[in-house]
Amino acid sequence: MRNLSERTIESYWWHINDFQSFIKKDPSDSGVDELRAYFHHMLTCGRYGPGSVKMGYYAMKFLFVKVLHKDWEGDYLPTPKVPKTLPVILSREEVSQVLSVIPNMKHRVIIMSIYSTGARVSECIRMKLNDVDSKRMQVKIQEGKGRKQRYVPLSPALLKALRSYYRRYRPEHYLFEGGAGAKSHIGEGAVREILNKARYLTPDIKKHYTPHTFRHCFATHLLEQGVNLLVIQRLMGHADISNTLKYLHVQQYTVDALVNPLDRIIGEVRS
Repeated sequence: MRNLSERTIESYWWHINDFQSFIKKDPSDSGVDELRAYFHHMLTCGRYGPGSVKMGYYAMKFLFVKVLHKDWEGDYLPTPKVPKTLPVILSREEVSQVLSVIPNMKHRVIIMSIYSTGARVSECIRMKLNDVDSKRMQVKIQEGKGRKQRYVPLSPALLKALRSYYRRYRPEHYLFEGGAGAKSHIGEGAVREILNKARYLTPDIKKHYTPHTFRHCFATHLLEQGVNLLVIQRLMGHADISNTLKYLHVQQYTVDALVNPLDRIIGEVRS
């Protein structure tokens, strides 16, 4: 009834089942002690990433407050602090190298689409044919986080690749169809597998890149080109500018624009 996204529902169900497996009884018979033990388990066992820990906390809060109508004792159930890691960023040359080793046209165009539009993997695989507007040179992202829509610029290079792709594959509804044809889109796991194979073909790239890496590269490379941070926030679909600010920490400054303080001091002493 809350009309949560399919992804959120799946994540909540996963954590509810995981919680039940951990406490080995019905969650309705549990309380603060079981929740504290589960949160401690997530934080210390090493099997949960920072995002999973955070999602687990909100899944449990949703279960206890909205479903079981129990009190949420915040003093005893603090929000877990999780480390905020910086994203992996590939150089433009590395992005080009990865694209060059993907032999399948459809697979290559999928990764090109993520890098060119900054779309999340879930957004990219759900793109439909009519989301690509070649007249206005825009791509409509309809299945955004929180069910929000946005428009991003359509690259001429991506448009050329999409036209070649369309002539060969003739998709009918979804831009990137799955095994069931027009009735389904390609799965996220299949997109991850594309880059799992590409990593074996690019052994000189030591960074562990994933489909989401190319979304990060989109934002970072735009920032390095001088695009305003607020524009990047809109293109990325970030509700909070703080999510966009992280790219300030990974952008590469040009040597001409950045003078190291030590170089300036040494230069002044010599003069």
